[in-house]
Amino acid sequence: MKQRFLAGWERISLRAKLTTLSVGLIGLLLTVSSAGTIALLDTYLQRNTDTLLISTANQLRTENPLKLEAQVSSGNLALPSLPSDYYIAILDARGNQFLGLISSTGGGRSVPNFSKLNIETVKKSESIPFDIIVENQRGLDTEWRMVAMPLELANGSVVVALPTNSNRQILAEYAVIGGRFGIFLVVLSGFSIWLTITSALRPLKEVERTAEAVQAGKFSSRLMTRHGKTEIGRLNKALNSMLDSIEGAVSGRDKTLEQMRRFVSDASHELRTPLVTVRGYAELYRMGALTKKQDVAEAMQRIESEAVRMTGLVESLLTLTRMDELGNLELSKTDVSNLADNVTMDASVANPEVTFRVERTGKEFAAEIDSDRIKQVLTNLVANASRFAPKASEVLVQLDGQTDTLKISVIDHGDGIPEPLRDKVFERFYRADNSRNRETGGSGLGLAIAKSIVTAHDGKIFAQETAGGGSTFVVELPKT
Repeated sequence: MKQRFLAGWERISLRAKLTTLSVGLIGLLLTVSSAGTIALLDTYLQRNTDTLLISTANQLRTENPLKLEAQVSSGNLALPSLPSDYYIAILDARGNQFLGLISSTGGGRSVPNFSKLNIETVKKSESIPFDIIVENQRGLDTEWRMVAMPLELANGSVVVALPTNSNRQILAEYAVIGGRFGIFLVVLSGFSIWLTITSALRPLKEVERTAEAVQAGKFSSRLMTRHGKTEIGRLNKALNSMLDSIEGAVSGRDKTLEQMRRFVSDASHELRTPLVTVRGYAELYRMGALTKKQDVAEAMQRIESEAVRMTGLVESLLTLTRMDELGNLELSKTDVSNLADNVTMDASVANPEVTFRVERTGKEFAAEIDSDRIKQVLTNLVANASRFAPKASEVLVQLDGQTDTLKISVIDHGDGIPEPLRDKVFERFYRADNSRNRETGGSGLGLAIAKSIVTAHDGKIFAQETAGGGSTFVVELPKT
């Protein structure tokens, strides 16, 4: 039974629970308050009745009982303001009624039996009011409140009695009025509490909608920021922080998956041709088609060449993958001018048919960079320029350190790059001239690597036309 109750209670909404508990508490408080008020009112009415009875009895006990009826009828005796349903009796010492005075509205009404109120019993009552129950002519019980006191001028007693039905009626009417008003207050307070709780819990609807949006894949959804130190404000702030963490984790996961897919795609795309070449020569050797020693040597040379190229491709792809991750740069203050001198010196040894020169503008060429990475960028750009530069031409490396941004320009006077293709040359495996063979055109990863490195340094790299013909690759790096 208890388990079923708890299970049913758990299925009730929070709004219904709070409203039910609040209304129940208010109803309980109203009930206790009404009961206490009725009790106080009952005590107050009884005290007033007792005071009236005692004052009337005190006044009558000093009067002559033989003249009492005549004095009351003539109005010569001024009694306290008794209710219209009073009853006054004069008893002898044995409790027999000598005189009975009934109010004008009390005709035909049953009166108390005073046979047991002898003088000893009256004296023992010590003039303290008490209750008795009288059965009327219709068989209904009537409760009376009375007080009995000894007479001073005779051996007997005076009894003053009032029915308490009027007091009970007042209390009953008050209970009915209080009950109705209490029910009205409970209904009104319940409706007000329901509206208040609904308004207070409305932000939870926003939390529910945001959670559904996140579940649907909209990880950028956020809760409205609420100022102050309210519970909802703190809850929204905590949930937004949690959503930021979730979005960051999902973005990192997606980025990692994208890097893996790109690496696999690039590797499978670019390694397919050399693998086919290696497999072809291996099959020719297995089938015995390479009978001459020169053919075997040439096949081994081609296999070795393709293996070397595949190794270079894999290393380049790994470099791109590491650069995509960012945050792995080893920054230090480096003089780029010295790097440019070293790169051009190495390039002149590799390609003596082209002249290489470094030109400087300004005096400050130091920047916070990863020297190995920037040297790799310069090596790729200079090698790329020398590959397409005409024989006996010049490849110029210009350094401009006059501003907060270090500008490096690698200029050649080759065929140049058409304007629509100047952005595409930085894409992976893109070659501006597809007619070139792989030995001349390279792997198509050099400029992609250069762009990744420059982007990781918060810099920019772009291509433009050289005045007089050719291509100019510009790198801009922040000095700090």
